[in-house]
This record gives sequence, C-alpha cells and structure tokens, in this order.
Amino acid sequence: MNITRNVVNDLLPVYLSGEASADTKTLIEEFLRQDPELSRMVEEQRREFGAQKELLRPAVAPSADHQLQTLTRTRLLMERQKWSMALALMLTAFPLSFVFSGSHLTFLILRDEPVLAAASWVGAVFLWVHYFIVRRRLRRSGL
Repeated sequence: MNITRNVVNDLLPVYLSGEASADTKTLIEEFLRQDPELSRMVEEQRREFGAQKELLRPAVAPSADHQLQTLTRTRLLMERQKWSMALALMLTAFPLSFVFSGSHLTFLILRDEPVLAAASWVGAVFLWVHYFIVRRRLRRSGL
C-alpha cells in the first residue's frame, strides 16, 4: 500500500494531539523518517501545539461545595439588598413626616431638627448607592 504525503498530512492533527492509534503513530513516524522536510515541519507544529496545549487544559474543577457556597453568597447579597432598600426608604421618608393640625400641614422633623433631616438624607443616599451596587452585582451574575 502506497501512503502519500497528503494522507500523512490528513493524519497529522490526530498524531500531534496524541489521539492516534499505535498503528497510525508507527505509520506516520516511518513516513517522517523518509521525508526530512515534513519531519522538520511536524517538529515545528509539535512545539507550537505543545505551547497551545497548556491553554487547552481544563480549568481546575470547582470544589464539591461550590454550588452551596454560591447559593449562600447569593442569599447574603439578596438579604443585603432587601435591608438596604428598606432602610433607605425609611431614611428618605423620615424627614418628610408630617401631621395635619387643624387646616394646615406641619412637618415634624424639618421644622424642629433640620440637622437630623439632613443626616437622615445623607444616610439614605449611602444606602441607595449600596442598594444599586448590590443590585448590579446580582444582575451581572445573571440573577
């Protein structure tokens, strides 16, 4: 049986990846001994493929409790988001507390304690920022 260079070229990817059978390896190695030019080219490809093989290695498998850790972390983020929103809403509305006395509206906090109202709104701003940061993290993770 006459093996041509085209047949060997077709078998080279399987040979270089290490997936060729013993007979195919023997056939290719015998042909490479007879053809030094192709042998040189195969050595260059082997070096290139060896460098790329590191990239093809699978990543480290996740630990056995990886899903549990992910679920726990997600629940924690969602809990933080819930509390941030609740406290931000409370601090935002707190300075706007009012009562009707007679026929007019009296603001309880803004009239008596403007510094407390400003502090409440500053706290609300920080909580709203925290809420949107956590929300963005959850959305980016696909939740």
